[in-house]
Amino acid sequence: MGTSVESSAVRSRSGVRFKAEWRLPSDPAFLPVVRGAMERLCAVFGWDESEARSITLAIDEALTNVIRHAYHKRPDGVIEFICEEKEGVLEFLVSDTGDAPDLAKICARARESHAAGGMGTHIIRDVMDTSDYRRAGMANHLIMTKRLKRSAESS
Repeated sequence: MGTSVESSAVRSRSGVRFKAEWRLPSDPAFLPVVRGAMERLCAVFGWDESEARSITLAIDEALTNVIRHAYHKRPDGVIEFICEEKEGVLEFLVSDTGDAPDLAKICARARESHAAGGMGTHIIRDVMDTSDYRRAGMANHLIMTKRLKRSAESS
């Protein structure tokens, strides 16, 4: 199983909003592909290199959490990743049909802790303007948004 990308636009300056949909296996080998695409996409939308790295890291953490916790590192799960330009924001939707997370354990690690791992949710919340988890039927959905830079909106 590979990845697929459907792109419906290049930028709002064209009058058409951007949307990309990815369907990828829960295999960490595909994470660098998504990271590379996200870094370039962030540049297109006007974020500087530091902001692009942070946004890319938050997306990578979200996908990694699905692989580790929803699919327990099994590479045969399916992750749907949609990146869509909406009114003033770029919205990122990560969906899977793996195990539902225990909401009491999300972000359980203290920031001051020096233990390895466990910072993904903190990173997502710090980088993104909004993040919201929902369970609908048998699917998990993480919806994150990042406000667009003014230059990308008005270009």
